[in-house]
Amino acid sequence: MTIARAADAPAASSLKREARVLGVVSGGHFLAHFYVIVLPPLFPLLNTELGVSYAALGLLMTAMNVITSATQVPIGFLIDRFGARVPLALGLAIMGAAHGLAALAGSYWALFIAMLAVGLGNSVFHPADYAILAQQVAKQRLGRAFSVHTAAGHIGWALAPALVGVASLWWGWQTALVLASLPGLVMAAVVLASGSQLDGRAVAAPSAPGVATGWRMLLARPMLALFLFMLLAAMANGGLNNFSVSVLVHAETASLAEANTILTAFFIASALGILLGGVLADRLRQHETVISAGLVVGAVALILLASVPLPLPAVLAVFLVVGLVMGGVRPARDMMVERVAPKGSVGAVFGFVTVGLNVGGALSPILFGWLIDQGAPYWVFYGAALCLVLAIPCGLDGKARR
Repeated sequence: MTIARAADAPAASSLKREARVLGVVSGGHFLAHFYVIVLPPLFPLLNTELGVSYAALGLLMTAMNVITSATQVPIGFLIDRFGARVPLALGLAIMGAAHGLAALAGSYWALFIAMLAVGLGNSVFHPADYAILAQQVAKQRLGRAFSVHTAAGHIGWALAPALVGVASLWWGWQTALVLASLPGLVMAAVVLASGSQLDGRAVAAPSAPGVATGWRMLLARPMLALFLFMLLAAMANGGLNNFSVSVLVHAETASLAEANTILTAFFIASALGILLGGVLADRLRQHETVISAGLVVGAVALILLASVPLPLPAVLAVFLVVGLVMGGVRPARDMMVERVAPKGSVGAVFGFVTVGLNVGGALSPILFGWLIDQGAPYWVFYGAALCLVLAIPCGLDGKARR
């Protein structure tokens, strides 16, 4: 019994350390996603109060994603070399402060400049978080760690519409943004105080002759396939995240409060799907099968939503299904990326392939916002379904092993 207890002590200590690291990293990821989705629930109000079109409001999200896309890969290389803790803290502080300052200015162009700053802050999370988790979490628990991390982000998405929507109704959109800015500053201090376990550095494996490194490594076929997968999935998510509320309101399917409730339920279902997907990712090695099945179900459900007039409870049910299956594929996706990343390059590889998320996020707001402006709101759902279908072969092509 004494020997058993002695053997169990290091394992318990390791689990506690992993849990602490995962908690801090996931807390930062929660706020990163929260800040990305703070503005879209306010679009109907901003459309009226600032007198700007939905395409112009979509341009705010495009600007944010362009800046993230331009800076994320270089930051990934820096994190692999120097560590993740300071960049994580700066990212959180910048994202929080930018929303507060933009709210005080109270104009469209102040929001535009703020979104540029938010894009810079947002660029640290994917390379930093995945580098830390890949180094600090045991391989047999990595899928579940990825799922908790991703679910935390989706909970941030889920809470933003409800919290910001209620605050804007009570106190106005400017006060709502000022209040939203505060948690980022607090979490930045928590990250700085968390110690060297958040550095996320790993010693790179010696390069074999003829094996690409650096930027050439990122242009290998599996990396490009996963980049395109992320891009298409982000376009689908961008359409749903940014414009589901506007579609349901403009099509007179739901009131503003009801539409924001449906979006919140969608995000909660996504978070639940992510947690279930993490268990599957640790137990099943055929990650591409999980991805393909989830995307097919999601596409069919979106086509049904766009094609058939449904009562409000049925609309909610479809959103729950779409959220569940789209969330369920994410841990398998992350495991596929980790599988192809050379040791010591996880930050750079995740930084590169997740630029696809930002490119897709930059393209979709203008496209889907334009569809609403043209009086075709339900084409947002058709477009999202098409993106999911096109992503399937990219996921299959990204399954190469290192």
